[in-house]
Amino acid sequence: MAAMRPYLLHCLLFLAILHHRPSSGSESWQDTDMPYDELKARLGAGTVRLFDVREPIELVEDGEIPGAVNIPLGEVEEAFQLPPGEFRQKYNCEKPGKDDDDIVTSCLAGVRSFDALEQLRKLGFHKVKHYPGGFIEWSENCEQEWKAKDETRNTKDPIQPPAPVDKSENGNTETPTAPPAPPNSIPSPQDKTEL
Repeated sequence: MAAMRPYLLHCLLFLAILHHRPSSGSESWQDTDMPYDELKARLGAGTVRLFDVREPIELVEDGEIPGAVNIPLGEVEEAFQLPPGEFRQKYNCEKPGKDDDDIVTSCLAGVRSFDALEQLRKLGFHKVKHYPGGFIEWSENCEQEWKAKDETRNTKDPIQPPAPVDKSENGNTETPTAPPAPPNSIPSPQDKTEL
């Protein structure tokens, strides 16, 4: 059953996203999405503020995207109406402005982050985007990238043994030998002399 969990989650979430997306309006829903590559690059450059709208226990159990600020979906509307000082105190980051274009919401697979996006747009944050792949896509892509890096490391030439050392004046080479063993402090049976 545990092996089927990711597959079932993907199917259910895909259907929920299809059902939830707006079908008309002045702005198409594609304009609200931030793809994985862009999010990763902007997080690395520090040019995006990512708000994870999952419950705190989910971040502990499943993991989180580095640099994300957790504001559970149920708190989003109230949080973004707080005065800047209270927002900073409660969430340990600066409150975004309504005209900021660096706000991105995320969740597990894009459903709750889209709900958060809609709530924020109703509050006047018209440039907010969401990461539709969510933590599921993030963790899968990170895992694939690590595997690719690991495969690259494993395909390099193996370490070669050291070259033979030239120990004579006439150019003969020998393989280095181990240094002589230290004298044994316990005499061997051959070393015993009769008294």
